[in-house]
Amino acid sequence: MEKVTPMETEFDVRFYETDGLGHVGNTVHVGWLEAARDPLFRIFSPELSLSEWPLILASYKVDFLAQIYYGSSVTIKTWVGRLGRSSFDVYQEIWQNDTHCATGNTTMVYFNYAKQKAETIPDTIREKVKPYIREV
Repeated sequence: MEKVTPMETEFDVRFYETDGLGHVGNTVHVGWLEAARDPLFRIFSPELSLSEWPLILASYKVDFLAQIYYGSSVTIKTWVGRLGRSSFDVYQEIWQNDTHCATGNTTMVYFNYAKQKAETIPDTIREKVKPYIREV
């Protein structure tokens, strides 16, 4: 099986993202995962134009594997886990100091807001997404 290179995004852990126990609060992970999807979003909407936005979130799940602490940056690795007719899954991992700290799975739908319905992902977009498909 060929290794697929992920899209990678790095974030500094900010002091206010920590909780009273000294680790990053669990709601912060979801924000990082969404922000790290920007490179993938640009495949669907190069200018990230909200007036022409073609995606809607169907679901997300985060598994917490290790605590994340203030003082070291985190790296989010992003792949496409499944590419369907009108939807796709985004598989992401959060890493800090060579430790896999969390995994996120998000289902996105190619969506026409004017018609309020899902549509088939165009072949031109499929071709651009293919290099990032990692079956999980």
